[in-house]
Amino acid sequence: MTLLDRLVSLPRSHCFGRYALLLVHLMLLPALSVITEGHPKADVMAMLAEQSLFVVAAAVIGGRRMLWVGIPLVIPSAVTAVATVLLGEIPDEHYPLWAVARAASFVVPIITVGLLILVDVLAAERIVFDLVCGALCVFVLLGMCWANVYQLIERLSPGAFVIDYSRYQIDAGADPFAALGLFTYYSFITLTTVGYGDIVPVSALARWMVWLEAVSGQFYMAVFVARLIGLQSSTTAAAEAEPAPLVIESRRAA
Repeated sequence: MTLLDRLVSLPRSHCFGRYALLLVHLMLLPALSVITEGHPKADVMAMLAEQSLFVVAAAVIGGRRMLWVGIPLVIPSAVTAVATVLLGEIPDEHYPLWAVARAASFVVPIITVGLLILVDVLAAERIVFDLVCGALCVFVLLGMCWANVYQLIERLSPGAFVIDYSRYQIDAGADPFAALGLFTYYSFITLTTVGYGDIVPVSALARWMVWLEAVSGQFYMAVFVARLIGLQSSTTAAAEAEPAPLVIESRRAA
């Protein structure tokens, strides 16, 4: 049995299942981004590891065919990682093209994994710990997806967001990938409607996307909570409707 087969066969009910495992990895990714911040070569390797995680997750949840669909999406990060290791650095003129390819290739597996988990969660008939972790994974994936969308918008339309790198102690010239880490931070601040105001969307498209993320985050939490309440209510009603055979037999014996 291969490692992929073992991950697919992980139970989801009463133990630490595959969605819980995925949630732990997703929560560790921001820490990896913080550690590699300011080091472009390390950033590239971290991005490759991050994208590989999404592709493997899609294969574990959706089956082997999703693995073959996702592998081509890793090519931009893999080529960049190899070029960085062999050449020592990426030419400045190639950074915008790489950033666009990287952001676009990240959005597809993130959306795929999110939809696969969401279908599984909404089809559940009872509440189990691993499915709750799956629903939380979808929320985290939402934030990561929007971060890549913002990165894509900024690369295609420079100046769509106003970012003061100096306040974050980041040299944007030395670390061309710094914007993605900041957009990840900004995405989750927007998704949770905290809104510190340190990064400002100025273009019409950027403002519209930020509005969509804030609304989608609130809608998701409302639907998620309503789904949990509905499952709990149906489970309680089913338990109360079950007869008590032992009590009936004891009464007959009396």
